[in-house]
Amino acid sequence: MSAQNKLTGKVKDESGLPIPGVTIKIQGSTTSTSTDMDGSYEMEVSEKQTLVFSFMGYRTLTRTVGTTKKLDIQMQPDTQILNEVVVVGYGTQKKKEVTGAVATVKADLIAKAPVADVGESLQGQIAGVNVQAASGRPGEATNIQIRGVGSLTGSLEPLYVVDGIPYQSNPNISPDQIESLDVLKDGAAASVYGTRASNGVILITTKRGKKGKISIDFNAYSGIQNITSGTPLMNTQQQLFEDYTTKAMLSSQLPTFFITTPELLDYDSDYVGDVQNNNALITNYGLGVSGGTQDLTLNFNSNYYNQEGILINSDFDRLSNRINGQFTKGKFKAFVSMGMTVENRTQEPWSLYEYAIGQRPWQIPLSDVQGSGSSVDYPVENAIYYGYLARELQNVDKRKVTSSNIAVNLQYEIVKNLTYKLNIGKSNWDYRRSFFRPQVLVYGLDGSYNATASRADALLNEDYTFTDRSTIENILDYKLNLGKHSFNFTGVASREEYNSKQVGVGVIGLLSNETPSLGSGQAGTKPTSYDYTNSISGLLGRVQYNYNDRYLISASIRRDGSSNFGPDNRYGTFPGVSAGWNISEEKFFKDGAINKVVNSLKLRASYAQLGNQSIPPYTYAGQIESGVNYLFGSDQSLANGAIQRRFSNPDVKWETSISNNIGLDLAMFQNKLTFTADIYKNDKKDMLLPQQTPASGGTYNPNAVDVYSPIIVNAGNMTNKGIELAMSYKNQMGNGLKYNISGTFTKNVNEITNLDGIERGYGNGRPTNSLGNAVDFTTFFAVGHEAGAYFLLENAGVIKDDATLLEYKKIEPSAILGDMRYIDQNGDNKITDDDRVYAGSGQAKFESGLNLDLTYKSFDFGIQTYFSYGAKLFNGSRYFAYTQGRHLDQYSMWSPENPTSDVPSDRGNAYHNNVRASSDYWLEDGTYFRIRNLTLGYSLPELLMTQYGISKIRLYVTGMNPFTFTKYTGYDPEVGGNGISTRGVDSGSYPVSRRFVLGLQVKF
Repeated sequence: MSAQNKLTGKVKDESGLPIPGVTIKIQGSTTSTSTDMDGSYEMEVSEKQTLVFSFMGYRTLTRTVGTTKKLDIQMQPDTQILNEVVVVGYGTQKKKEVTGAVATVKADLIAKAPVADVGESLQGQIAGVNVQAASGRPGEATNIQIRGVGSLTGSLEPLYVVDGIPYQSNPNISPDQIESLDVLKDGAAASVYGTRASNGVILITTKRGKKGKISIDFNAYSGIQNITSGTPLMNTQQQLFEDYTTKAMLSSQLPTFFITTPELLDYDSDYVGDVQNNNALITNYGLGVSGGTQDLTLNFNSNYYNQEGILINSDFDRLSNRINGQFTKGKFKAFVSMGMTVENRTQEPWSLYEYAIGQRPWQIPLSDVQGSGSSVDYPVENAIYYGYLARELQNVDKRKVTSSNIAVNLQYEIVKNLTYKLNIGKSNWDYRRSFFRPQVLVYGLDGSYNATASRADALLNEDYTFTDRSTIENILDYKLNLGKHSFNFTGVASREEYNSKQVGVGVIGLLSNETPSLGSGQAGTKPTSYDYTNSISGLLGRVQYNYNDRYLISASIRRDGSSNFGPDNRYGTFPGVSAGWNISEEKFFKDGAINKVVNSLKLRASYAQLGNQSIPPYTYAGQIESGVNYLFGSDQSLANGAIQRRFSNPDVKWETSISNNIGLDLAMFQNKLTFTADIYKNDKKDMLLPQQTPASGGTYNPNAVDVYSPIIVNAGNMTNKGIELAMSYKNQMGNGLKYNISGTFTKNVNEITNLDGIERGYGNGRPTNSLGNAVDFTTFFAVGHEAGAYFLLENAGVIKDDATLLEYKKIEPSAILGDMRYIDQNGDNKITDDDRVYAGSGQAKFESGLNLDLTYKSFDFGIQTYFSYGAKLFNGSRYFAYTQGRHLDQYSMWSPENPTSDVPSDRGNAYHNNVRASSDYWLEDGTYFRIRNLTLGYSLPELLMTQYGISKIRLYVTGMNPFTFTKYTGYDPEVGGNGISTRGVDSGSYPVSRRFVLGLQVKF
């Protein structure tokens, strides 16, 4: 045993001032102390021991004790935040050199959320990046919008670049495999990617191998998911009162279900509960292996994710593997990344919630349906409606995606500072869907066969999509240093090609429900197919200038060509320029007293133009399509036909985005406090819009209005302007408690400024699926308002007395007491679409996130919150329940016995004026505050693990979306929809779940 001696000393900062709260730990043990208010410390040590001095904002120091009795330490500020490497397009820069609006998220933050899609973990974490769940369906990708609505047509998602290779869409990479994620928010930063960068760029860097001994990381978690709210419905007693008394008296028609279903009082069925799967399981297993030598490093990562759906007949699982290798030899560097993913998804039946809501509660539960084989008995009054739900639950809808990708980055320094780089990428995405609908023969109350409620023949459809994408980029990079002047010249020549082949086949009638294979079908359906190719070529030139770390300029110009446009409009030129001024590097700043408080201060400004080519392929050319057959001759023989079914537009061209940005970066108190602010304005010119042609144009198809009628045109302008704020403060207290507080604030104002003469059009946002196209639109594109704004009829309440009724009959002669009345805005004494008024939109007025991370000894605690303010939500589930006469509100609807009610009477008609989708009666405040993540972790002491070669064991429990505070009465206020016209329109889509998981992390 070594003799223990008392060691004393003081810890000071770079200016000689004492630092209280510095942690002093004996390396390899759990013994530690901290400095007092005077920066002094004392502890028992031995000569051979090593002390580790650490404090937030300063570099960690190690010192061997030796024979000294007194050890004073002077700590230096940690400037790592300024020297941190940020990935930008076609290269990297130190953070202090970056002139664009770029944000970085590291792996530790991404890994906190138990999710399949990395986008879910980003909500509220990056100012200017809006993340909304499209739905809560297992494995569903989130909607990510950078600085507002990027376009009114085509894809809204940003461009994803993984390990230097652009992807066609969201690469769906396991969060476990991501090392860092860099978001290029402003146009100047994104313009180096030209044609597809108008919606922003997300650069993903996968995990690399690290030099040294092999390390193994294993993590696992398992938990449950729940639905937190729903649509209140009437039970059997309430429903009978509403149907048999109130509604029957109003309509003077007695219902017949007492006669047809005498046992109706025996049941109080909950069909919504029957189709839900509360406490659904979620599991995840990840394994990472890393190691390497001086020249060669390798990293292997494997992840398996499995999620049961909170709605029955839905689930998702994914097995993802990736191996990365990096080799360096002299002037040559090579990096290779290979990934392979297999996803399996089972999808719930179409409109499952709606058909569950519409069922009467006195009918038998789904579990009591009797039958054998394909024959079933439905002892209910409405066998058709009931049978649809029961029948669809027997469907099997399975999808499988197999994807693989490889990225190769080769680099060779030809001469000093002149480097040639070659990026080669190849990816495949193959999709298969098998949709089996078994034969179901339904027999009703009287035992007779009900053909309408039945499915006489089984159906099997299989759909296949095969895609591949290849990329090649030749890059020359030259660095030139002339004293205080530094230049970096980059030239890129790139070509990308994307090929897609879609095939669909099907059969009708199978040998048996037990033989769901194409070969057992009795007759085939007409096969479908669609093949297309999209190619992009680009040239980029960029120069980056740095004068003594004070004045920074980056200028680029890119010229792209896309096969989506005709020969006359195929090419576009996209310039970008940004500048930065590191004020903190100026002599007057360094010599001033402010330098002791402010460590870094930088101003940024940028301007750029970007393009959008996201339109259907071959839009510029006429297309001849088959499937339009015709009967000829006296014998009416069928002949195959092919015609042009949609209009082309040879003049269609690029949609252009003009981006302007001013930003400020600030770091204070030894970089403990960091602050970033950006003000931006993005103007969209020559927007690509699907302009509807009139029915007389010859392309109208009532069952596919949005397929054949529109013609893509360049028409209109739009603007997004906003402010982004991000702040972080980290520190350490005297008792060893470390804390980090961070927050973001984003306000984006989206406005359509021109629609080529149209003031309001492009209706969408139907709040229900099963009621068909007769349901009113709720959202529109309108000049002077947000994209996808609500234009609705303003309701004036229920008609409760004869005087009000008499006055309203001038507008609506068929109105009776208990009806909803609407305001005649234009005074023409009738209610039409011209009386719709602006009622808000599904876009929030602002959003913010606030996070807190605490570490004390072996414990860690983290909380992430998200606040969304000002969005309006159309409660489609409430609306649909009203159309079916099922909502609990309707138990107290207006009637002569309840003349003061504000709930309109149920007329038993889903399309009655009382339940119009165009009414603002269903619109609600979508503001909500959500605790996104609560995590408590405990790490076992090192001494217990060292002898087993284990460096870390951490146990943790996490609650994902545990608490949501909102006035919204629907399932969940996070309604992303398609990001534009259906954003905020809650059409009974798959709800977002609450999750509780228990996890384990082990490192060898």
